[in-house]
Amino acid sequence: MAKKTTKMKLTDTLKEKIRVEYVQGSELTAGERTLPSLDELITKHRVAKTTLYRASASEGWKAQRERFQYEYMAKLDAERTKNLVEESRRLDNNSISLAKILMATVGQQVRKNSQDISEGKQGLNAAQVFSLSNAALAAQKLAKIALGESTQNINVNANIQDNTAFQRAMELLDSVADQRRQGSDSAIH
Repeated sequence: MAKKTTKMKLTDTLKEKIRVEYVQGSELTAGERTLPSLDELITKHRVAKTTLYRASASEGWKAQRERFQYEYMAKLDAERTKNLVEESRRLDNNSISLAKILMATVGQQVRKNSQDISEGKQGLNAAQVFSLSNAALAAQKLAKIALGESTQNINVNANIQDNTAFQRAMELLDSVADQRRQGSDSAIH
């Protein structure tokens, strides 16, 4: 013969406890939420099935559960968005700081090169000047992107396709450096 289990009387207090468990579920350790079924709650609390189903239907527990889930998910989404915005802000600030450091480094190298030339030392070669200009351009783009500005207007083609024009520019710079070394104060043309 099967053993008959004793059913608990569905008091208002017990009914509210079951409703909260059904509507809100319970939070697991990993931050996830588990939502038990009515049948699981009937077994857990040993209440009459028809009585609990009737209470659930008359009080709209299913709609309450859906509304709670919607609000819960909206809250999680808002928290995620807030965290992503803060992380994005930190990343942008780091990018701007990095761009400033890169620009300062390029500036130091250009000043050192200018000083070396004025002291009669050999300055940077064309490839080194080209690398410095690319680093400055990259730093500028990095900062503009971090600030939310468009970089379309600064899309300079860094690949020098006309080597003769580049060589002429470098020769002109060399002649300026030579004239400075010779101490000429006359205008340079």
